[in-house]
Amino acid sequence: MSDIAAQALAIANLKARYCRAADTAAEDIVAARGMLADVFTADFVGDYGYGLLHGPAAITDFLCDAIAGGSVWMIHMLHSPRIEINGDGATGDWIVTAQSKRRETGEISIVLGRYADVFRYGEDGWRIARITFSRPV
Repeated sequence: MSDIAAQALAIANLKARYCRAADTAAEDIVAARGMLADVFTADFVGDYGYGLLHGPAAITDFLCDAIAGGSVWMIHMLHSPRIEINGDGATGDWIVTAQSKRRETGEISIVLGRYADVFRYGEDGWRIARITFSRPV
């Protein structure tokens, strides 16, 4: 496996860890917070369409409280990844389908969208520096 392929796999696995942690938050917030502890850069910025989130604590709170907090369970599925690496930086583009069962109504919710991510490589490996989530209009 080439170094570029190994780096792309590491980035894809990092994004999968992010999704797994978000899914875990619906059932075990403490575990999810632990899983997210080494996913983001210190200067992380997230844009999910509700205003910008700055820093790892803000994104962790958002995922654990606002997104997963109202769900009995949640599952993210990533599709069609496109990862481009340029030295210690990279971008990733993913189609996402997320399903959840809403706590209050029991309704199954389906969200379709796209992640456009920026990654940065440092002494601790790859971390997510920016996430932009958008939905089709």
